[in-house]
Amino acid sequence: MKKFYITFLCISIFVIGAIAQSAQDIDRQNDESEATLNQNPKQGLASATKTRAAAQAIGYKKGQARAIAIMGVANYKIDDYPKAKILISEAAAINQQLKDTSSLAFCKYWLGNLDLNQSRYSNALDLFETTGALAEKINDKKNIARSLDGKASIYEALGEDDKALALYRSSLNIARQADFKVWYPGVLLSLGNLAYKRGKVDTAIQIYNNAITISDEVGNLNNKANCDQKLAEIYFEKKEHKKAMEYIQQAMSLFQETGSMSSFSYSRLLMSYIVLNDKAYRVAIDLAEMSLEEGRANEEIQLQKDAAQVLYYAYAGMGDKSRALEYHVLFHNLSEASHNEELTKKLARMDMAANFDKERQIAKVEEAKRDAMLGAQIDKQKLVKKVSIVGILLFAIIAGLAVFAFYQKRKDSSLIAAEKKRTDALLLNILPEEVVAELKKAEYKVNGVASVLFADINAVPGKTEEQSSGKRMQSVLETYYHAFDAITAKHKIEKIKTVGDAYLCVTSAAVPDEENAINVVNTALQIRQFVEQEKQQRSAKGELYFEISIGIHTGPVIAGIIGIRKFSYDVWGDTVTIAARMEQHGEEGKINISGGTYQLVKDHFNCIYRGEVETKKREKIDMYFVESPIA
Repeated sequence: MKKFYITFLCISIFVIGAIAQSAQDIDRQNDESEATLNQNPKQGLASATKTRAAAQAIGYKKGQARAIAIMGVANYKIDDYPKAKILISEAAAINQQLKDTSSLAFCKYWLGNLDLNQSRYSNALDLFETTGALAEKINDKKNIARSLDGKASIYEALGEDDKALALYRSSLNIARQADFKVWYPGVLLSLGNLAYKRGKVDTAIQIYNNAITISDEVGNLNNKANCDQKLAEIYFEKKEHKKAMEYIQQAMSLFQETGSMSSFSYSRLLMSYIVLNDKAYRVAIDLAEMSLEEGRANEEIQLQKDAAQVLYYAYAGMGDKSRALEYHVLFHNLSEASHNEELTKKLARMDMAANFDKERQIAKVEEAKRDAMLGAQIDKQKLVKKVSIVGILLFAIIAGLAVFAFYQKRKDSSLIAAEKKRTDALLLNILPEEVVAELKKAEYKVNGVASVLFADINAVPGKTEEQSSGKRMQSVLETYYHAFDAITAKHKIEKIKTVGDAYLCVTSAAVPDEENAINVVNTALQIRQFVEQEKQQRSAKGELYFEISIGIHTGPVIAGIIGIRKFSYDVWGDTVTIAARMEQHGEEGKINISGGTYQLVKDHFNCIYRGEVETKKREKIDMYFVESPIA
């Protein structure tokens, strides 16, 4: 019997030792897989897939979860974001069960990056803050550095560059404290991007070169490629094309090696710009066509738009006007789609910036509501005890109201008349006089020819955080809109509405066509003059100011009242759409009018012809810039 126990003990020790050795092997294999993520993500993916199977075979859940997370990050780096989210979420769930705080923080960071790529800033911020909170519990400096970097990326996306810079520097300092050298190159790349964005080109070049050196030391090929690409952009802008070509070739080679094909497509496109500048038109066409097809496959509008522009210039340079026109039209259609996409993102960023702190308080508000409801239930119980007293008081109040109503009735006629007068005045303040008359009949709807002005203003941030805050932006925007309202009123033009940073107004359909077109152009000139004056004054003080682009078209419109309880006066029709199209294809500080409006005002204003634009109905419309009134 004694021999049996000794034998059983020896076998148990051997099995436990074998399992422990296997777990160590799994950890080592995961380390190797993670180390290859920045060199060859596809190789890291294949290696982590094998490690996951091995960990699953011996029931080593911690090693299995880490392998799955590495597989997710590998998919992220080769641009397969849906698969990355599935895998990283699965790893996070296992780490949650295992209470593996460090690995869970790692997963939360990469899930935050996935949301950041989709411009879901609130979700990304929650995940990055969760990463930081988890890491702080166990003094995990690596994940603290990751958390700070993630939050910096959000602020950079929102245009809060000063906050982003401070957070990137903090991330780099924490990484240095932890000797987390593999983290340095990515943060340096971000710091270089901020320096370049601020016009500090020499500083940016120095930072990028430093990042390349450290990328070589730690084997981060993907980051090195990104730095090469940024240096190529800089030298291309400096017209040092030979140097730009050297860097872009290096970047393309590295992106191909790491499997980052989306980045490779943009590098190829930059190469097409370089060879286009050297008049190597056929090479530029071949490169741009490949990027165009990849942009279509991945639904990347910006990539398609830039490729179409290269193809337009290349075919124009070769003298093939037919193909050049084809890509010119494609470029303009994609520009419109890109404009709408950017407008949506800009509005989302503005809204996010203005409500950033409020969104962080939602959970606290909900908790306060629950506490208030609980207090209300207690109060209700107390109230039941006082019902008899309330009943007596209610009887007394009703009696008093009856007496009051008797005397109040005598005053009703004069009050009703006064209220009617106030209501009419209010309506006249927000709607045209003829509309008020028809509104009382509840059947206003008019068809006629009118001139529509569509303006879009873009904020240029001030030098300080306070000057660029959402609250300050709203205040300055109101100043501009008050001035616009005064100008339109002076020319007897009706403001229809403002939507974010867009301003729409229209002339009366009852005024002759030529007169209302002249009125609306004069209005646009005065609005532009006001914006330019504000720009000079505010920029000199380092304050927030706005740039403006204006589009005008004259044609038939449908105008009327919409809504039942909260009604509003609005206009519809192709004329409004074309006015918006004129604004989209204009330029900041310019007034872009359609050919139809030009025919009505050409004897009164100096205008410059600037080509055609195609509407959604495939109609060609001439465009003109209004320069000044004819003396």
